[in-house]
Amino acid sequence: MKKFFAAALAAAMLLMPAMFGCASETPEEPDDSLPPPVTTIEGYTVASEEAVNSFDPSVLRIFGRTYQTTGKLNLDNAATGFEVTFYGTNLSVKFAPTTTYLYMRYFVDDDAEGKFVNVRSGAHRMAKDLEEGVHTVRVVKSTSSQNGIIRVTEISTDGSFLVPKESSAPRIEFVGDSITVGAGVFGQSSDLCKVENSDAARSYAYRTAMALGAQSTCSFVATEGICTKAKSALQVNMLEMYGGHSSTNTTPLSESVQYDVVVVALGTNDSYYMSNHPEYTEAQFIADYQELLGLIRTRNPAAKIVCIYGLMEKNPVVERGIKAAVASMEGASYLEVPRDTAGAQAHPSEAGAIKQSAVLTDYLRQILG
Repeated sequence: MKKFFAAALAAAMLLMPAMFGCASETPEEPDDSLPPPVTTIEGYTVASEEAVNSFDPSVLRIFGRTYQTTGKLNLDNAATGFEVTFYGTNLSVKFAPTTTYLYMRYFVDDDAEGKFVNVRSGAHRMAKDLEEGVHTVRVVKSTSSQNGIIRVTEISTDGSFLVPKESSAPRIEFVGDSITVGAGVFGQSSDLCKVENSDAARSYAYRTAMALGAQSTCSFVATEGICTKAKSALQVNMLEMYGGHSSTNTTPLSESVQYDVVVVALGTNDSYYMSNHPEYTEAQFIADYQELLGLIRTRNPAAKIVCIYGLMEKNPVVERGIKAAVASMEGASYLEVPRDTAGAQAHPSEAGAIKQSAVLTDYLRQILG
């Protein structure tokens, strides 16, 4: 009797799903009350927070020679940085600088002046209490690679990140020394160049990039004290720096952007080197400068190469050497730029940088058509 009862109970349980319906076999109806995910805002495609914080160049406009280590975006070179587009009212960026003597300038929307700030570890509020809408924030490293690295660790907003629109701005690369990175631009001629009175975003070079709309498509390969190939106090030359990421990370570039224009502003430190090393001849300088132009041409086959000189002083030997090297390179030209020595340690002042930028900007507009 017990066996019969058990069998009957098992049979009844097997019939129950058929009698009462089985929820697991019934497909769930979509919940129409939930809004569809937002994919566009005011004509912009929404980007994920994960993509922005993996520093994906398709959702974050990154300029200059950057690289990543352990999930951080490394800004070595002066004027290296990024531009982020978002919909909201606030934007914060977390930094992990390698020293406390690093500065940046950041720009919100159409502000051409920007804010010059010392970079500290932790979060910096780049934009606060803006009118809700589409905004851009551009961060530019003001201090050169010799002084340390700014590491970007996280970007956050109270709204949504947006994919930036494609840019038609020219791609410009600046190859140079302390003048190009804005050393001493805020100082007086009697002052020493210091990180706090220097700003690559106020140099003739970055001003030129801004005038041509290339502020987020330009790149700087420049640092203080560098020669074309000779080495003095700085134990790296431009041939080594140009082939790598920066003056402190000469690991060869695996790939690089091709630029429309490359502006070369070297010769001042070569002049100082010549005065202390008479064995370094004009012929050797010409050969070294030609070698650099050849490397630039290899990386930028279609670029216009503009070699400028005279920003601080003119050494006739160096000037002849640059002109001779330019004459040997197709697609290269020479431009004399106004001299200014009113800044710290007789570097160009901010007023001088403005005048120098005006001359260079006009010239680049001509050759870019």
